[in-house]
Amino acid sequence: MSFSGLKNKIKSKLRTNTFFNTHFGFESGIDITNDNQVLYRKNVVIKNIIFVSNLILTLIFALISIGDETKSNWLITVLLFPVTFLVNSFLKKLIVKGPNDKLSQNIAMYVSCFYMFLLSIVIYIKLKVGDQDYLKECGYILIYYSLAICAFYQDKKMLKNVCYCVVVLVTILHFTITYPMLFDDTAKDIFAFINTFFTSSVFKDILIRTILLILFMLVLYINVTMVNYMQDERKKELSKRRKVQEDFTNVVTKIFEVSLDTHELSEEEKNNIEVLAIMAKKLASLMGLQPEVCDRIYNYTKVHIENRVDFNSNQYDNEEERFEALSKQTELGSTLISRLQLQRKAEDIIRATFEESADDNFVSKMRDIQSNMESQIILICDIYVSMRSVKSYKKAYPHKLTMNYLENHFKIYFDPVIFDRFVRFSNDFEEIYNEM
Repeated sequence: MSFSGLKNKIKSKLRTNTFFNTHFGFESGIDITNDNQVLYRKNVVIKNIIFVSNLILTLIFALISIGDETKSNWLITVLLFPVTFLVNSFLKKLIVKGPNDKLSQNIAMYVSCFYMFLLSIVIYIKLKVGDQDYLKECGYILIYYSLAICAFYQDKKMLKNVCYCVVVLVTILHFTITYPMLFDDTAKDIFAFINTFFTSSVFKDILIRTILLILFMLVLYINVTMVNYMQDERKKELSKRRKVQEDFTNVVTKIFEVSLDTHELSEEEKNNIEVLAIMAKKLASLMGLQPEVCDRIYNYTKVHIENRVDFNSNQYDNEEERFEALSKQTELGSTLISRLQLQRKAEDIIRATFEESADDNFVSKMRDIQSNMESQIILICDIYVSMRSVKSYKKAYPHKLTMNYLENHFKIYFDPVIFDRFVRFSNDFEEIYNEM
């Protein structure tokens, strides 16, 4: 398969998945702790299932109607179109009122369930009394199908009410449609009817049908009960996580406000950081690093003056967007703190050198902090720029004196290869500093 063919196949699959998720999936953005939103989405999905079910039943009756001399199947086929339209229109009017209208959503749920059940009963009666012997029991499957659709709602109370109605109506069907014994002459003598009925194969068949139906409903109810329990536990866990997440966000926000709250930078300080970023990118290039790595070092060098952490989660519409935004802000905060730690490391090294407090323990501690190549590249450039600039504890030093300090005092903090490369091209770095 060619690349273009594979690409088109992937696009087609994505479109199919998007269509399915839109009409029959539980869309992202639904807050599962909000029962009204969950019921609203279930109504949307089941309305679409009912619409598709009606279309399939119409198609089935159209196939059955071919060659039907009585034309009764054609009548049902034709009637299913307006019934499908009317039911779906009514459900749509209820559902579009939105998740905030709980009464409308509950009405839509009961209408959907009882419509599917009554439709299955009507079709069962039609097929049972029809002329096609091979179809007489097919309608019975639709009763189970309607119960399965009702179970999709995962509502124990509603399912229990539907099951009660199903048992009563199906029992009536057994004695009137499946076996129309109530209309026989034997039914006029109640004692004779009872005597013959409980010893007949009809009784066994009705009993087995009823037992299997009740067993199926019991399994559905158990499944709904289990799902409800897991859903309730999940909601509790999600509520706890949200509370912890909110507390964590508040604490981290305060930490970042304290850690990242710096004074307004002067133009000279901003210029020095820009010089530092250019030098770091230049040194990374001289070390033979890839262009994308050099660009990453350049951006990381300035990240603490170009970005701020914002944990305001109220601006997002759903839980997924909020969680993703908080994750990104947490990652940004970690990056900012790491960058400030590297800046603080350069400051501590220079101060300790001038204060003559850089003992072996201090040197060992500094070497352990962010000792990777990218951090060392930024660090040596930061020390150079800081030495060339005026600080509260020192004056600005010229290039030659700065390089002497690097050789005599700061060399021990760096990998020899990085240090030698910086020294070898020190004239280039002097030129960058002077030009800026």
